[in-house]
Order: sequence, then C-alpha cells, then structure tokens
Amino acid sequence: MRAVLAQQNISLTNFLNQVAEGLGYLQPEITLVATLILLLLFDLIFKKNKAFGFTAIASIGFALVGVLALLQWSSETVSLFGGMLSLTNFSLLLKVAFSFGGLVTLLIAWRGKDEIKAEFFKSGETLIMLAALLLGAFFMTMTMNLLLVYVSIELVSIASYILTGLTGDRKRSEAGIKYLIFGAASSAIMLYGMSWLYGFTGTLQLDSDSFYAGLTAVPMLPLIIAMVLTLAGFLFKLGAFPLHIWSPDVYEATPTPTVAMFSAIPKLAALTIVFRLVQLTPDTFDWVPILTIVAIASMTVGNFSALWQKDAKRMLAYSSIAHAGFLLVGIITHSETGNEAMLFYGLVYLIMNFAAFFLINQFESITGSTKIDSLKGLGRSMPFAGVLMVLVMVSLTGLPPTAGFNAKLYIFSALWEAFGQQENSWLLWLFIFGLFNTVVSLFYYLKIPYMLFFKELQPNGIQTKGRSADYIIGTLLVLPLLLLFFRSDWFVDLMNTINFVF
Repeated sequence: MRAVLAQQNISLTNFLNQVAEGLGYLQPEITLVATLILLLLFDLIFKKNKAFGFTAIASIGFALVGVLALLQWSSETVSLFGGMLSLTNFSLLLKVAFSFGGLVTLLIAWRGKDEIKAEFFKSGETLIMLAALLLGAFFMTMTMNLLLVYVSIELVSIASYILTGLTGDRKRSEAGIKYLIFGAASSAIMLYGMSWLYGFTGTLQLDSDSFYAGLTAVPMLPLIIAMVLTLAGFLFKLGAFPLHIWSPDVYEATPTPTVAMFSAIPKLAALTIVFRLVQLTPDTFDWVPILTIVAIASMTVGNFSALWQKDAKRMLAYSSIAHAGFLLVGIITHSETGNEAMLFYGLVYLIMNFAAFFLINQFESITGSTKIDSLKGLGRSMPFAGVLMVLVMVSLTGLPPTAGFNAKLYIFSALWEAFGQQENSWLLWLFIFGLFNTVVSLFYYLKIPYMLFFKELQPNGIQTKGRSADYIIGTLLVLPLLLLFFRSDWFVDLMNTINFVF
C-alpha cells in the first residue's frame, strides 16, 4: 500500500480522505457486503425454517443494489480512491443488470426442484457465494488498477468454483476441479502478463500517463506477448476461445439457477475489462488481429460444437462461447457505434439467457432431466411454455421478431461501418465468419422447438401441467425480447446517454 501511495505521490491522510469520499459512491457494493454478512449471521443463529428469511434478505439486498445504482445515474465520470475505480453510467447500467440477474437467479431456484430449493434456501453457503460473485462483478465494471482487476476477477472466480463443487456429487466435483484448474492456470498467466506491463510502465493504473507512455516506448514483440498473457484471465471469465473448455462440464453439472448466473454476469463483467484495456492502449498497438482471431475461433468452435449436443445446458454452454465472439465484435470495431452495439447485445444476451434457463428449469422440474430428448411433445401439452421457449430460441439465433435480431443487426452494422472506414481485411473476414456462424446456430437452436412441437409426447406418466406463477414469470422475462424488437429506439436512446470514456 505504501509503495502504491508513494508511486502516485499521495499522502496517507489524503488517501484516507479519498476513501471516505469514495464510500458514498459505493452504496451498491456496501449493500451487497451487508447482505452477505446478514446471510452469514442468519445461518448461524437460526437452525430451522430459514428458507423465507434467506430469500427475503437476498431479494431485498439485490433489489436495493439496483435502486441505489439507478439513484447515482449521471453522465459524468467519477474517479474514486485516487483513480483506482472509475464510476460511469456504463458501469451503473451493468450493476442494475447484474442485480436483475441476481433476483432472477433466486426466482429460478424458488420455482425449481426440491433439491435445488434446499441447496439455495436451507443453508446460507450458496446465497453467500452468489452475493460474493455479484460483488466481484461490480468491481470488475469499475476498476482502473491492474491489482484490483486481479482481485475482483479472483473474487468472482473463487465464488464460482465453490458454487460449482459445493455438494459431494461426483459429477459436480469433477466439473469444479476442472473449473479450478483452468481458472488457476489462466490467473497465473494473466498475473505474469500484468507483471510485464508493470515492468514496462512502472504503474498499475491503466489510465495514467506513465502507463500510456511506457507502452508506447516498448518494442512491439514483447508488448504483444504481455498483452496476450494478460488477456488470458479475461478470456477465461468471458468463456472465449481458447480458455473455454471448462464451460460445458460446469454448465451441465451445476444447478440451473447457478448456471444462469454463470452464463451472463461474469461474461459481461469480463467484457468491460477487455473493453477498458483496449480503449486505454496506445493506437500504435493493433488489437484487431488478436481479438478477431479469438472472436472467429469462439464463434466457430462454439457453434459447431453445439450442433452435436444432446443436453440443453451443454448446448447453451457452447452457445455462450459463440456469443462471446459476437460480444468481442463491438470492441474490435473501436467506434462509438460499436460500443453501443456491444452494450445493447450484452444486455439483450443477459435477458435471453436468463429467460432460457428459467424455462429449461421449468421443463426440468417436470421431466427430471435437461436432455433435449426429454422435451418431446411438451410443447403440445404445455403450449404456452412451449411458445415462450420458441421465442427465446429464435432470439438467441438472431431472428425477428425478437430483440436478438436487433442485437445482431447492430453488431453487424457497426462492423460493416468500421470496415468501410478502415478498409481492414481482418474486419471483412470477421463479418463473413459472423454471418456464416449465425446461419450455423439456426440448426441447433431450432432443435428444441422441433422437439417441443413436432415430436410425440413420451407415455412415461409425467405430470405436464404447468403452474400459473411460472407462466407469469416466464412471460415477464420473454416480453422484453419482443418489446425491444418493436421499440428498440427506447434502448438506443439510453445507449446514446452512456459515457464510454473511463
């Protein structure tokens, strides 16, 4: 700490004053910490009938986080703790989205099977880890310091490892170990790359003049090596190629509510760090070839691997790898239009994924399985839930009349505009592969609607009657996908107010 203060020429007194001032802007994070502590105390004090208390505390905490974030909405950037954190309306919007994700995660658990309810609400470990994961994701959206980048990523990662392997189930334990090994390796590589960047610049601050000047003076080869090494940890949380191998096993073995959170929140939080690193790197360093290769490989590997999957959660795991590639496209364009398209795509992706996993959770509670074959004929016996699932799959593919179409349209439009301005052949290849992969995704996303409506219901005696509460929640999750197709201008107007300067 003293070394950091000396490096920035800040006295201890001034630093403490900055901390006191900065705490006022961290009400969402403080609320999450308070929620975490209350959950821990509640678990220690009460031995029975804890489900309602856990749910109430966590729900109120997550909802309050979103409200507090909205109350701080401003177009101006606020520098906190000597520049270590940067609070913008970009990060505030993501905090609100993450809070929404936390609430929907609890809803999915509440409407799930009895064993899932027990894991979430009969003891406090799961909810405590979910709160810790959200806390780390919040800091990932704000951090401007390489040390805090590492700490926030590790907070998200460690919470994720514990959530994956929390019970003694063999399958989950194996998935948790694989997740831990890949995470440890990527963190070590990332930390090594960060040490190179610190050696080049003499600072941990991404937005400092010495960081920019130091990178400008470094020869290109060692700079490329340092950036690629640093990128490893970000790609791991983003679930992008080549650090994606953990995803299918973790998605399949982990309870559906937890997977819903894994699929979107850490991914979008990691995306903000990649975006920040690219924005603050000197123009002499060309990110386009590196990120284009990662994006194309992620799209191709994710989509073609998804074609052969027989489990819905494994399929969505490979789908998430492909979507990571599409999310990177907005960063690669390096334009205001691309930035807005990236954010729009990311928020629509969050809604689509939570809606998809909520509906999968409902079918799982009926059939006892997440196998795609187990969905045969359920669309005929449960037409309302079947139609909702069709809309979500259509949106994930990127077809009208859903917001997924708008999201891909904006991404491809920004990419084509960037190609027209820069005439960079890498962007043209990315455009071609992106369109090709969108067509490929059609074949596996529509596999679920095919099973729901074009296959006969298996006579296995399962109860196929849906629950009214599930239909209401499912409708509320799917409705934004339709509204944002017909009135995407609402969201575009919001995008125009976002400050993408850190």
